[in-house]
Amino acid sequence: MKKIFILIIFLICFSSSFSKEEYIYVVMNKNTPVKLSCEEVKLIYLKEIRVINGITLIPVNLPANNPVRTYFRKYILNMDEEELSIYWNEMYYEGITPPIVLKSQEAVRRFIKKVKGAIGYLTKKYIDKSMKIICSIKVEK
Repeated sequence: MKKIFILIIFLICFSSSFSKEEYIYVVMNKNTPVKLSCEEVKLIYLKEIRVINGITLIPVNLPANNPVRTYFRKYILNMDEEELSIYWNEMYYEGITPPIVLKSQEAVRRFIKKVKGAIGYLTKKYIDKSMKIICSIKVEK
């Protein structure tokens, strides 16, 4: 019994040293005069908030199969894929479409730099001085 307990402790310690933490950052152009919380980001992505301080907000998504999008959906939207699909099917009948999808983090980065009110999510590698971080999401892989 003692050996099993020691083995379990060893495996927990060993496996945790290999877990990789990463952050996903929700960002906007630093010149956009808007302050947001993570809860407001969720409402923007669900298009329940579309304008703040006279600025039209434009949320952008990565493709559905992108793991960064999966983490964003899980940790910010707090919805699984099926719930989100049902939500957008219902919104479609009200004339509201989901956020636009860009093909890569690089495309999201360029869009945010050029379009006032654009909001997106990126990993650290794609963030530069032209952006401000709205909130961050800690994910474990």
